[in-house]
Amino acid sequence: MIIFIPLVVIIDIISKLLVSNNLLLSKSVTIIPNFFYLTYAHNYGGAWSIFENNTLAITIISFIVILGISYYVFKNKVTRKIEIIGYSLLLGGAIGNLIDRIIYGYVIDFLDFYIFGYDFPIFNIADIGIVTGIILLLISMILEVNNNDNKCN
Repeated sequence: MIIFIPLVVIIDIISKLLVSNNLLLSKSVTIIPNFFYLTYAHNYGGAWSIFENNTLAITIISFIVILGISYYVFKNKVTRKIEIIGYSLLLGGAIGNLIDRIIYGYVIDFLDFYIFGYDFPIFNIADIGIVTGIILLLISMILEVNNNDNKCN
């Protein structure tokens, strides 16, 4: 299951290289009109560009979070498949974006969606790993709480 960490990192790096080498910054390519575009963007902040232009702080925090999650997973001997996959996707995504911040000073984003008229913030494969990992960990927690509630009855 830990294979997801390098898988997310490799797919993230390759996709960002393809975008940065084939698209002009801030330019879009229509994939599905009025829904999905490839738009090459530099994100100097965190999610939704929060803390923009605080790259050093975000880089340090990202590194600490990666170390903290890794420590937690190994110290607590996480064995549930859903948790291993969740943490692996989360770590792979965090590492992918951290690599960008260290090399470029920003994160390369390119997936651009208009959903129900809302121009969703542009994101990347690493972000998908992070969000999917968090969703799986939340599902795992809900399932665990439900299992514990059933044991008490």
